[in-house]
This record gives sequence, structure tokens and C-alpha cells, in this order.
Amino acid sequence: MITDPPPATAPAADPFTSLAVHYGMLLGVSDFQVLAANPRGKLQLHQAWQHGKGVVWGYDVKVAEDEPTLLVGPGLAVDGLGREVYSSAPMCLNVHDWLEEQVKEHAVRPGGDADRKTFDARLVLCYATCLSRPVPSIGDTCGQASTAVEYSRILEFAHLELRPYDRPRDPSAPVPPPDERDKVFEPLRTLVRDRVCPDGTSVPPNGWLQAFRKVAAEVGACLGPPGLVPRLSERTRLYPEDEPGEILLADLPGLALVRVGDSWRLEAPIDLSVRRAHLPTWVIEELIAELLAGSAGRRPVEHARAPQVLRIQRTDKHVTIELTHDVEEGTVEQALELHAFDTDVAKWARLKLNPTFTRQSMGQPSTPARIKFTLPSAPTAKRSYRLVLRGTGPTPLVRLVDRRPVPLAGRVGDPAAPANDGHDVVEILAKGMGQ
Repeated sequence: MITDPPPATAPAADPFTSLAVHYGMLLGVSDFQVLAANPRGKLQLHQAWQHGKGVVWGYDVKVAEDEPTLLVGPGLAVDGLGREVYSSAPMCLNVHDWLEEQVKEHAVRPGGDADRKTFDARLVLCYATCLSRPVPSIGDTCGQASTAVEYSRILEFAHLELRPYDRPRDPSAPVPPPDERDKVFEPLRTLVRDRVCPDGTSVPPNGWLQAFRKVAAEVGACLGPPGLVPRLSERTRLYPEDEPGEILLADLPGLALVRVGDSWRLEAPIDLSVRRAHLPTWVIEELIAELLAGSAGRRPVEHARAPQVLRIQRTDKHVTIELTHDVEEGTVEQALELHAFDTDVAKWARLKLNPTFTRQSMGQPSTPARIKFTLPSAPTAKRSYRLVLRGTGPTPLVRLVDRRPVPLAGRVGDPAAPANDGHDVVEILAKGMGQ
């Protein structure tokens, strides 16, 4: 089995090799390494794949008042290889000294002049280790006396680094690197945001759960370590990403070192929104409960029970609108508008309607509710109509759900509407269309 070679000072992690112990077994160094590497590897594997990298708590970023230094508070994070990156004390990074080294190595070309140097960068957090506590050690496996000294402890800690990036030629428009989060699980994001499956089809009525299960299964089937999926390579075959697995802490567009007398001052706009953050499970549970209860944001349950337009049909002068649910008949006339457009006059004229509403047939879910009305005359080459059935505004078409009015949510397959609003349905009735 191929595992990822850790840095020389890092503790080994091997989730799929464990120690088989039996009486009289002589344990050596390699046995104790296996004993420690197995649970460590399983924990890292779980955290890397099940939770992903991100900041758990802390790691606030500020600018020092009296020197050109970034200050980062204590914190805990998980990196891309599932390792905990912990710091119990504040950390600092002197940006002036860092920039001087980068300029000498021709790695960064700051803008501005001698008294004001500007550049764009991102602050990242890295996992690091070092050896500690040297102790006497036997020099070879034969147990001969030796004066060799070996380290007996491995210390894990957090390390800060700046990653510079280039902005466009226009200095007033800094553009950071693209947010990689938007591309992760993109098919699922499209399904949730737009109710569109990866094949481009809309989610049918009452098919949301099945669509989610299908897309989630397809996404999971395509996942894997970059050393195995999509093809074998020399990359990691355990974790979602290779070393160093760093964690983005902040975007710092327009960092500026300003000379003040004989010293330097740091000006840094700090954007923490680019970092991944892990919320406690109980908070996620509470947020989901609030959404389902309709006390915050969108109401996915009500959207699923909101009336939607199945289709609009026209036969000569007669128009029929089919709905997924019954609606309150008293709201039909106020929600329905019809305007005529005559090419000779070249302007809209609102028409008076007398619509009728037929409720969904009891015991026959396949027979939809219908709104019917008659046009003054059939559309011609010069005369057409614009139909608007409102789910927005002061007088939308509504259905009562738990004694609350839920407005029309557009056509079947439209994106979810906000909690207190719906979607309009607009149709042009022209000659040769809708018959």
C-alpha cells in the first residue's frame, strides 16, 4: 500500500496498517511507530474527507499599531490533510522584512514609490513540526553502548506565510484569485440554487429529494484522492490534496508599507470572508430547524407546497392556465393581467377580464386546477397579447398553507422564491403560438 511520505520530523500516519500483538512478541521501534500511526491516520483521513479543511475557532487577523506587522491570534484549524493546526499564543509576521527578502529574490515587484510600497497577498496557515527533548540512544539494533543522542518528542505547531498575487493593470481594481469554494461540489450547488440537474433538466414537482439523492451519489462516485482519480499518478493516494495542505486565513488586497520618518507603518485591508470556517454541529442543526420552521430565510417546505403553473394553453380565443395546487379564488382576478398590443397603434392597452377558476378534482391528482378566460379576439398578425399572472407585488395569486398565504412560485422548475415573495409568470399570446 502506498502512503504519503510525511516530512522528516512529522509523525507518521498510516490508517490501514495496525499492530497484531501476541504473547512473547518482541516490540521494536517500527512496531511502536505502527501503533501510533494507525489511529492518527484514521483521524486525519476522517477529518480531511468528512469535514474538509477550515478554521474551527480563532486565528483573528489584525495589524500591529507600532510596527509593520500582521498579528494573528490563537486558534485551531484543520488542514487539507486532516491535521489539527493549533496555536495557543499570538503569532506575528513582519511584512516589511518579508517584502525586503522577496524583492531581493525578485519574487515580488511592489508598486508605489520609495515611501509607499503596495502589493496584494493572501495570508495562509501551514502545519509545521520540529523535534524536541534529546535523549541518549542506543546506536544500533545490537544494543551496543553508544553516545548517540536522539530527539524524543515531535512538536506540532502553526506557521504563517504570505502568498503574493498580481492585480490587473488598473491599480484601482484589485482582483484576488478566484474563490475555489464555488467550484467544489458544483453540480450540487447548481441543483440547490437553480433546481437544475447536471444534465440541464429542471427538477419535476415533488421530485426534489430524489434529484438530490441522484446528484449526491453521482458527485460522490467521481470523488477521490488526486493520485487515484481520475488516473494513477504520483500525487497523494489518501487525502483530498497534497502537501502542504495550507489553510487560507485572509485576503489582503492593497497591502501598503508607508514610510513614517525612520520607521514603517502597515496599511492592510483584511478580508476574512475568503477563509473556510467550520461551525459546530449543533449550530448547523439549529439553522436547519429555523429554515424548516420558516423563521429565517427561504422556506423550502412552503416553496414545495406553493402553487406553480404547469402549462398555459390557447385554443382560438380561449386560454387555460393549469396549476399544481388549488388557489384562493378571490385572488385570481387581482393577480391576472392582460394587455393587448396592436402594431398600428404601437402601444399597450389593458383589458378587463372575467376569469373562472376550477378547483383540482377530488381524488384525481392528475387533474390540475385551472384558470380560464376568453380573449376579446384571437391573436392576429397585427394584434397580440401579454399575460401576466403575479406571484409578486401587492396582490399575488396565493394558496393558503397553515392559514398563511403562499404566493405563486412561477412555473414548474423555476428557482425557489424568497420567503415573503414569489415569481411572476409571463406569456406572450401571439398568432401561431400556444395553440
